[in-house]
Amino acid sequence: MWKLKPEAEGHTAKENAQWMKEHLESLMGVVPQLKSCEVGVNIGEGNYDACLVSTFDSMEDLAAYKVHPEHVKISSYCKLVRETRVACDYVI
Repeated sequence: MWKLKPEAEGHTAKENAQWMKEHLESLMGVVPQLKSCEVGVNIGEGNYDACLVSTFDSMEDLAAYKVHPEHVKISSYCKLVRETRVACDYVI
């Protein structure tokens, strides 16, 4: 989940959250290890601005996703616009 800066890179937090949604979800079919990907954009006030839920077959696949060049490009932008980030990796 990300809490975004109120304004960053010339866009509002809502605009950046939408950008993140579109670009992260576009990685489906591009990063072979990514089995599913959904980004929710907060419709309320406060709390976090966006949340990513993605699935992989293994922790090794998650590690490969993190360093995939297309993911790195998107992640680099996300780092510019975020205030904070929290994550929880787990096995089902």
